Amino acid sequence: MSEYTLYCFAQSGNAYKAALTLELAGADWTPRFVDFFNGETRTPAYREFNVMGEVPVLEHLGQRLSQSGVILDYLTAALGKFGPADETERREILRWWLFDNHKFTSFTATLRF
Repeated sequence: MSEYTLYCFAQSGNAYKAALTLELAGADWTPRFVDFFNGETRTPAYREFNVMGEVPVLEHLGQRLSQSGVILDYLTAALGKFGPADETERREILRWWLFDNHKFTSFTATLRF
């Protein structure tokens, strides 16, 4: 069994960010396909798993994380790659992740679909 499990589907840009980070860092990870287009994220079982009913979700060491920015922040610390040198740099990285999620991802995801 892999160290990291990423609940995802190929069309999700936010899941892609987490998958790319895991892959580029050489992490031991496995994707777990979420059947978004057939409603899996709206099922009671998935909502119990993730109350937000979203993708991606990362499982690692008994933790379950959702929201791509949180997952990326976690992965930079856990993997020791792509992270900040200090708190000032960490805030700058967070600023760009949040900017991306707010200004780009919401529009590009709609366009892709």
